[in-house]
Amino acid sequence: MHKDNLLNIITTQLKETSNMREKTPDFIRKIVNLYTLQLMNLGTIPLEFMDEVMADIEEEAIEIFRKKTYGFLTLEEYRRHSFRQKDDN
Repeated sequence: MHKDNLLNIITTQLKETSNMREKTPDFIRKIVNLYTLQLMNLGTIPLEFMDEVMADIEEEAIEIFRKKTYGFLTLEEYRRHSFRQKDDN
């Protein structure tokens, strides 16, 4: 269930074009923070394990990000290609 939420956050944020020059580490950090806040609101993260949980979330986010953007060198390149195709149709 939670992995689906993480996937949804990543997919939604990949479509965000307000900062087209966003760097991958900043993007991943944003994803980790958004997902962690979501989990904290559900009360599922014990505070003493916060660092370990965030590290696990970061690993998962990076893996999903790489799969979603496979074939592109940068996040900017992925977004430009994705939105150019939509505009062409």
